[in-house]
Amino acid sequence: MRQSERLWHLVRSYGMGEWFMAAWVEGLEVWEAARRLGVSVADVDDSVECTWTDLLRERYSDREGVVWAGRLTADWTQIIQVQGFECERALRELSFGGRALLVGWDLNGPRDLEYAVNGEYVTGLSVTVPGKRWGSDPQALDPYLQGLQFDWGDSSWEDDPDLPAGWLEYCAWEEARLESGEDYGEAEIPDEWQDFIGLACNGYSPPLATCLTSALALVGRVTGREIDREWMYGAHTRYVIRE
Repeated sequence: MRQSERLWHLVRSYGMGEWFMAAWVEGLEVWEAARRLGVSVADVDDSVECTWTDLLRERYSDREGVVWAGRLTADWTQIIQVQGFECERALRELSFGGRALLVGWDLNGPRDLEYAVNGEYVTGLSVTVPGKRWGSDPQALDPYLQGLQFDWGDSSWEDDPDLPAGWLEYCAWEEARLESGEDYGEAEIPDEWQDFIGLACNGYSPPLATCLTSALALVGRVTGREIDREWMYGAHTRYVIRE
């Protein structure tokens, strides 16, 4: 695994390679962050402490938002959106009295990294286009950018010695397969490429995984701690946001 891709691979290992959304909120109790997301008093009382494994065993209505939230540091709460889009819609509300960040992606590609301070949308940052930023202070996150890469068009990965052996050959084969219209079921696929197919089905590409890892690393620099296995292994609070 390339070091520049490490955080994408981490969240993928928890089933979030194709779809991911999370917010980080400064200065709020976990229950208050949930309230600002739209969790009712009754649903706060109905919340449960659970692990990630337990969380995924539950079944939810398509109309319900589901978040998993807990302290990341003494000052910051990390909120994983399991279902729905409340974190995206409530970013400014979450930032009142402090700061809030949002990172997300889906099969259509990554969303912009968003940063709000005390109810004001301060910075939007494209995680795939170098230097593309906007907001009331587009450069507010510049002190945290050193060494990070936000360029989906970068091709330097092709010469990276840490690139998985055979990936370039697999990419050439996949491109030829798509051009020919050959179905996977009709193709002879080397056993050593099975993992590559799994990665590709999760939306993987080296430059994209680097961009998304950079986004999560930037958040870690702001909050003082990156998303990690220790946090993901712990028990946090599951809230259901009902209509």
